[in-house]
Amino acid sequence: MKEKDLNALIRKLQLQLSQSELLEKIQNQIHKDFERSGLPGFKLNNPNPASWNAQIQAFLKQLNSGELSHLLYLIDVPEIILIQTDTSEDRLFYLSNAILHRELLKVFYQIRYK
Repeated sequence: MKEKDLNALIRKLQLQLSQSELLEKIQNQIHKDFERSGLPGFKLNNPNPASWNAQIQAFLKQLNSGELSHLLYLIDVPEIILIQTDTSEDRLFYLSNAILHRELLKVFYQIRYK
C-alpha cells in the first residue's frame, strides 16, 4: 500500500477537499467507528486536529483491555503496532496515532473509490 506516509496522504486529500471538509470527514469516521465498537459518547469536538491525539489517548486510558482490543480490531489497527507498543511508556500515544492514521486512510479510500 503506497499510502503509508501520513503527510503525503493528507496532501493528496487536500487536493480534493477543503481542510474543513477533510477534518469533518475524519471526525465523522472516528465517531462512527467508536460507536460501532460499542463505545458511544466519544466525539472529537475540538476543531483543532493537534488536540485529537490527546483526546483519543484520554479516552483509551479509560478502557479495559477487552474494550481496547475490540476498538482497535474494528478500526483495523495493524496487530504489529500492538506488539511493538506493548511495553512502551508512550503506548497510548502510539495507539492514538495509529487510530488517526487508519481513520485518515479510510476517508482517503472512501473519497478515492466512491
